[in-house]
Amino acid sequence: MSGDTPPLKLHICNARGELTGCAGWIGEAVRATHARASRYLPLGPLDVILRAGRQVIPEKGHVGLAPGPGIVILTVDPENPALEANADESLERMVAHEFHHAARWDGPGYGRTLGATLVSEGLACHFAQELFGAPLEPWEVAVPDALATWGPRIRDDWRDASYDHGAWFFGTGEMPNWLGYSAAYQLVARYFAEHPTATASALAHDPPEHFRALV
Repeated sequence: MSGDTPPLKLHICNARGELTGCAGWIGEAVRATHARASRYLPLGPLDVILRAGRQVIPEKGHVGLAPGPGIVILTVDPENPALEANADESLERMVAHEFHHAARWDGPGYGRTLGATLVSEGLACHFAQELFGAPLEPWEVAVPDALATWGPRIRDDWRDASYDHGAWFFGTGEMPNWLGYSAAYQLVARYFAEHPTATASALAHDPPEHFRALV
């Protein structure tokens, strides 16, 4: 576990008042999740940007992005009922996922290849489970046979830096929607099956190649 909680600066983009009704509880959820995640993750100082937007996961009313070291961007749709319902601490799970990405940026990075990206996403998915437990997210179970069916393709393209992220993770091509997330979750689950004392938080800085043989 980590020691003192690292600095967190929350920037609420609300010049047009879209977040007035929800910024309070979302800010509290972000800070509480950060304090909780910091007990396990090697987190550095973070800027977290909270903004309103419509390009979110419809089933959740929110989406997150960790585009580089030290920054997390959270987009929420105040008009989406799923946001306020926040079933099973949905927002907190998303924030925890992005905090794991933030920690990984300070280690090997998110990754530019298919294999590295799968490892980063799989670890982040499992970290949300580490903090909050069940249930699994829809994208983690969208393709139950992801590795069994797509394993040969993943092995061939593991070091491919020109892979189509939209096709692998968001179904923009011939692949099933959320295939990459399901494969990523299953890949890290295989690692845990062989290393039962391992945790997603402890593996935040592990190199992707440690997982390749499990595809």
